[in-house]
Amino acid sequence: MAAGAQRGFTLVEALVALAIVSTIVISYIGIRTTALIDATQARNWRLAREIAEEKMSELRAGARDVPPTSGEMVPLEKFPEFAYKVVIGEAAVNELESSLASAAAGGDEAAAERNEWQQSRENYRRAQQSGLSAAEFDEQRLMQEQETALRLQEEAPSATKFEVVAVAVYFPMLDPDFEGQKDALVIKARLSTLAISGKTPEQAEREAAARGDGGAGGAGGAGGVGGAGGGNPSNGGAR
Repeated sequence: MAAGAQRGFTLVEALVALAIVSTIVISYIGIRTTALIDATQARNWRLAREIAEEKMSELRAGARDVPPTSGEMVPLEKFPEFAYKVVIGEAAVNELESSLASAAAGGDEAAAERNEWQQSRENYRRAQQSGLSAAEFDEQRLMQEQETALRLQEEAPSATKFEVVAVAVYFPMLDPDFEGQKDALVIKARLSTLAISGKTPEQAEREAAARGDGGAGGAGGAGGVGGAGGGNPSNGGAR
């Protein structure tokens, strides 16, 4: 009996020890996995900001051969899962930020409704400040987007005329609420239409002369730069 009891006690000890080891191993794997996810997420956000700042710097310097098409999504060959778009004009940038806030709600219907209500309230406030109804404000916003695009096409580039420009970088969300959901980071600046056009001051002067405009050309420039991240609350944005 004593020997059997001793064998049984040893087996229990072995099972307890195995359970303890398993718990430690599982916890360790979980910690490593969380650390890996955090590191990947931090890397994605850092890379997104670098891309956004690089594209904004190109625009500010007038280094693009072809001016950007506002709102066009451009994939990045070097980073296949990343893409960016340039948005031009205050109305279009406001719409971009609103869409990112809506996307941040993900599959949370209550959050989506709350965001829609907040956006409607903000639009209503802006409409009241402008002495317009909400419908008139929406119509005006759409007209402003169209006017911005038309102005950039019809007016000669100028160093003294500015537009609000945003660069949005999209990349995979590591913990998405639905398939294909993306994180996004946005930075904004006021850039001269000369910088946006990618033309040299001399080219802008010739174009202005051909169009009969005055005061175009000059050195390109930019106003203050602002930034907002969409998708990660720790980065000042929304998922």
